[in-house]
Amino acid sequence: MPTSGGRCRLAAALLVVCLCPSVARAQHEIDPQPSLRIPTIAAGAAAAADWVTTYHAITNYQVRETNPLLKPWYDSPGKMVGMGALMDVAGITAWNVVVGPKHPRLAMAGLWATAGFRSYLAFHNLRNEHRAARR
Repeated sequence: MPTSGGRCRLAAALLVVCLCPSVARAQHEIDPQPSLRIPTIAAGAAAAADWVTTYHAITNYQVRETNPLLKPWYDSPGKMVGMGALMDVAGITAWNVVVGPKHPRLAMAGLWATAGFRSYLAFHNLRNEHRAARR
């Protein structure tokens, strides 16, 4: 289990990655098309909130993560959250690079949908904490 300093560094790194969507910024400087900066920040912030609440729920309550891609890291909450966050960064970056230049409105809609869904998951995690037994 990571120390409190390790958790702070992980949270700070996630925050920096979420608030610096350089791919979206570079696209905006080239094309006058709608910018993906704000929706990318919203999607990243919602994903970070989901992972923070997931980590808190897993370490303090008797709940489990159900993502089968993260199964190898179920026994280590810090590594699991780190790997999940890396998958989110890769997914959002790939979305911006592949879909963003050709279909900016679709890319924007997808990012806003991601932000909404991940916000729902963060609230769902908080609700599960109230129903679960404390460790």
